[in-house]
Amino acid sequence: MKKLLGWFLIGTMIGYWSCSDDSDDAGEGRGEELLREQQQTIEDYLADNNINATRDGEIYYEVLTENPNGDAPSQGNIIRIYYQIASLDGTPVDQRLASDSVPPVTYVFGTNNLILPVLDISIANMRTGEEYEFYLPTAASYLGYSMGTTITEDIIVRARIQLVDIITTAELRAEEDEQIKTYIEQNGLADADSLSQGVYYIRTEEGAADGAEINDGSSVEVRYTGTLLDGTEFDSNVNADAPLPFTIGGNRVIPGFEIGTSQMKLGEKGIVLMPSSQAYEESQLAFPAEIIDDLFDQQLINSSIGSTIPPFSPLRFDIEVVTVN
Repeated sequence: MKKLLGWFLIGTMIGYWSCSDDSDDAGEGRGEELLREQQQTIEDYLADNNINATRDGEIYYEVLTENPNGDAPSQGNIIRIYYQIASLDGTPVDQRLASDSVPPVTYVFGTNNLILPVLDISIANMRTGEEYEFYLPTAASYLGYSMGTTITEDIIVRARIQLVDIITTAELRAEEDEQIKTYIEQNGLADADSLSQGVYYIRTEEGAADGAEINDGSSVEVRYTGTLLDGTEFDSNVNADAPLPFTIGGNRVIPGFEIGTSQMKLGEKGIVLMPSSQAYEESQLAFPAEIIDDLFDQQLINSSIGSTIPPFSPLRFDIEVVTVN
C-alpha cells in the first residue's frame, strides 16, 4: 500500500499514441487523412440511419434528452455519469447504466485522472439532466490506443452518455461520511472512534500492556489488508515475506492509513475506515478499467490502483502493528 506519485498526463498519452518512426510531418499527414476518412464514415452512417446529429469540431452528437436549464461542467468539477460505449459497428466496449441499478460513475471532469479522453471531450457539450449520443473518431476518443479485438487503433466510437449531476466537494465529503457511518452501524462496529479528517478507528485486539506507543516520527512495521466497503480486497501484505515499514509523518503512505496507525501501539490490531480524501481521492479512470492494467503492464503508467479502486471510494484497512521504534 503506497502513496501514488502520479501518472501520465493526457497530453503525454496523445504524444505517445501518435508517435511514428517516420517524420513528424508524414505522421501528422496520415493522422489528418485518417480523421477525414473517419468523419466521412460517421457522416455516411448518420445519413444511412436517418440520424440528425450536429458536428462540433472533430465530434458528432445527437441530443436525446435536452435540459437547457441544467448546469454545464467546467474543468475540475465533480461529475456523475451513466454511459454506454461501443464501436460504430455495435461491438460493446464498456457500459454503466441506470437500468442496472448501480450508482453512476463519479469523477473529476477535465483532469488527468482520466487515462484517455474517451468521454471528456464529449461531455463538455452537455448539461446536467441531458442525454447525448456521440460519434467519435479515434482522435477524439482512444487516440490510436488498442487493446485486444475490442478496441482497435482506428476505432470509431459510439457513446451514449447521461450527465446525471455535478456535485461540490463538500457534498461528496458528506456523502462519504454517511457511507462510513452506515457501514459502521451495519457491521456492528459501535466502538468506532472518530479521528481527524473523517477517519474512524476500531480497536479489535489490544496490544501488549507494555507495548510501545506510536508517535510522530515513530518507525513502524505493519501487516494490513485493504478492502472497499463492499468487501472487495485490493491489497494485502498479510502473507508477504516482510511487513510494510514506514515512518509516521514521512508522507510515504496515504494519509488515512497514517492517521489510523498513529492511534495504535505494538501488537495492536484494528480497523481503519477512511474517506477518499484521505486515501486515493479521484484515483484513475478508464473506459473500460482493463485499460489501466494494460498500460501498467506496458510500464506506461506507474500505478494500476484505479483498476481496483474506483474514484472517490471510502476504504477499510485491517492493520496489525508488528514493530515500533
